Amino acid sequence: MNKIYTISTLLAVILAIVSPFVNIPYSAAGLLILGGIGAINNPPDLRLRIYAATVILILGGKSLTNIPVVGDPLAAIFVGVALALTGASIVGVSLGIFQLLKTNLSK
Repeated sequence: MNKIYTISTLLAVILAIVSPFVNIPYSAAGLLILGGIGAINNPPDLRLRIYAATVILILGGKSLTNIPVVGDPLAAIFVGVALALTGASIVGVSLGIFQLLKTNLSK
């Protein structure tokens, strides 16, 4: 099962790199889903790092457009990675809520 999570993350990164250059229908949805699948087995400490990376890429990804010539494609790639990390963050928060409820209800 761990290979599925790793492959999903790898596909998300590849899709984030390719989608600015090739028109792929529903690539944003694919990035969210692949990122979410890749995050299913993440431990809580990794989830925190993913939350931080998501915020950084969402807030700073567009600033890469200030770089001449390569800025726009770089910004598009990192915004795609931010979408995958957003999916991972949503899954991480959902799993955290589930684990909290499971712990509190089993007392």
